[in-house]
Amino acid sequence: MQTRFFPLFMILPLVMAAAVSCSKGTPKTLVPADYSGWGTTTTTELNYPIPGHENNYRKIFINDTGFMVDVRDSGGKILYDYPDGTVIIKEIYQGMSITPGSKPMVLTVMIKDRENPKARGGWLWIVKNLASGDENIISQEFCITCHTNANEPHPYGDGNKDSIFRDYAFFPVK
Repeated sequence: MQTRFFPLFMILPLVMAAAVSCSKGTPKTLVPADYSGWGTTTTTELNYPIPGHENNYRKIFINDTGFMVDVRDSGGKILYDYPDGTVIIKEIYQGMSITPGSKPMVLTVMIKDRENPKARGGWLWIVKNLASGDENIISQEFCITCHTNANEPHPYGDGNKDSIFRDYAFFPVK
């Protein structure tokens, strides 16, 4: 009977591939848990219906990086450019009003990450289900299609009558 030995350079890749496929690990969380102490982008009470968020109350938070937004005049037109690392979190509540102690049902999140291949307009668009903790990056054009309207006059909030490019944020940092 003849015994066959496999060279180490042939076995090692197989062992490593098996180890990687068996170790799923915990998925990376993109949405920070400690956002409730962040600043806000508006003092306007967001208690009116809008497409995509329907008849639900909203609160918007932004991290410190977002307050370092570059606002400049380009040929008479104001342009906002949020730095990479900006995180804007919108809490969505059930119904058009909230009471003390109300908890949001979902978070919609924008994370500025120009280099990410899943980014649309330089932003990752994420929905976080608070019941399950699941975070889903929206790869379709739904979010950015609506938020493109933030960069021109629109019927929400202050209406952006001056057509300021707000980098897809309806309520930019002022």
